Amino acid sequence: LWRWYFYSFSARADLPLVSVNCGALPENLFESEFFGHEKGSFTGATAQKIGLIEAANGSTLFLDEIGEMPLPMQVKLLHFLENGNFRRVGATRDRQSDVRVIAATNKNLPEEVRAGRFRTDLFYRLNVITFHLPPLRERIEDISALIDFFIESLRVSFKRPNLELSEKAERQIKNHSWQGNIRELRNTLERSAALSPTDRIEEIYGLDSQNLAPEAGLALSEMPLVTLSELEKRHIIRVLQETGGHREKTAVILGITSRTLYRKLNEYGIKN
Repeated sequence: LWRWYFYSFSARADLPLVSVNCGALPENLFESEFFGHEKGSFTGATAQKIGLIEAANGSTLFLDEIGEMPLPMQVKLLHFLENGNFRRVGATRDRQSDVRVIAATNKNLPEEVRAGRFRTDLFYRLNVITFHLPPLRERIEDISALIDFFIESLRVSFKRPNLELSEKAERQIKNHSWQGNIRELRNTLERSAALSPTDRIEEIYGLDSQNLAPEAGLALSEMPLVTLSELEKRHIIRVLQETGGHREKTAVILGITSRTLYRKLNEYGIKN
C-alpha cells in the first residue's frame, strides 16, 4: 500500500509503476527479468524481451522482498544504480534507464549484511530514505481501514458489488495477531470471500488458532468444522463460479496446473 502512496504523489506518477517480488523469481531468470534479453541469447529466448528496468524508464521500480535477491544479482543491480546503465542478456551494448527505485523487505538488512547475505555497498546505495512500518499486530487501529480497502478491491475483482463483512467476521479478523502482516490479511479476506456462499462474509477461513491475539475470545471456536477436502471443494466451486467455469483461469487463481485442477474436479465430482 505504501508503495502506491509514494508512487502516486511523485513526479513520475504519469507512467505505470513497475513491481517485482524478488523472492518469487527463480535465480536463473533474474538477469533476464531485470535487464531483458535478445532473441537467441539462450535456449528458449525465441524473441527479444524488454526487462523490468527498461520498462520502468521514467517511472518507479518497486523491488519487493529485496532481501531475497541472490548475491550475484545484487552486484548487477548495484552497477545499474550507480550509473543507470544496463545491458540486455546477449546484447553487445549498454542502454540507459532513468528509474526511481523503492525497495521493501521484512528482513533485518543490517543483520543480513553482517551475515554476508546482503552486500554492504548495495545496502548503503538503497538506504537513502528509510521508512519503518511496524508489524500489523502493532497497528490494530489500521485494520478497519485495511479491511475496507481490500473488500472494495475484492468487489471489483470478484464482480460482487455488494460484498461485505459481518460483525462476527470482523471480530475474528481483529482478534488475530497477523504474523504474516498485510499480505496474510489480504489473502485471508480473498479466501473467505471466495468460500462465502453469499455476498455477506460470515466466516473467516484459514486463521491459525496459535496466532490469536491475547484478548481474543471464542471467535475461532464459532467457525463450522469441516474437513480440508470439503473446504478445498467449496473453494474450487467458488472460483469456478467467479470465472464463469473457465478452467484455465481457475487453475491460475488457485495456483495449480490445469492437470491438477482436472484431477481434483474428477475427485470431488465437480461438473460445470
